[in-house]
Amino acid sequence: MTNEEKIDLKKEIEEQDGYEYSDELFFTGEGDLLDTAEGRAKFCRINETTVFRKKDPTVWNNYIWVFNNQGIGMTIKRQSHVDPQLMECIDFDADGNPIGKAYEPT
Repeated sequence: MTNEEKIDLKKEIEEQDGYEYSDELFFTGEGDLLDTAEGRAKFCRINETTVFRKKDPTVWNNYIWVFNNQGIGMTIKRQSHVDPQLMECIDFDADGNPIGKAYEPT
């Protein structure tokens, strides 16, 4: 897929969802920046302290939320695959390593 085709696909998905995705979290296939410790560390380092969201490819009509604290760490929240009434919340340090996991009601 060419870069132009990826941009067109992103625009099409944004129109369908009614939401403008930040490039930091947008992806169209397997794998993701947040899948590895190195990717999470890079994301944490280069992005400002704020909240990001993207469609969760594993759960229909749901989002992955990333609460980034630039250079310090992040929390990634997504709907639990075990109990859909819970959000799985995983805390990561600045190096992208998991340091805690909790569940909270959706």
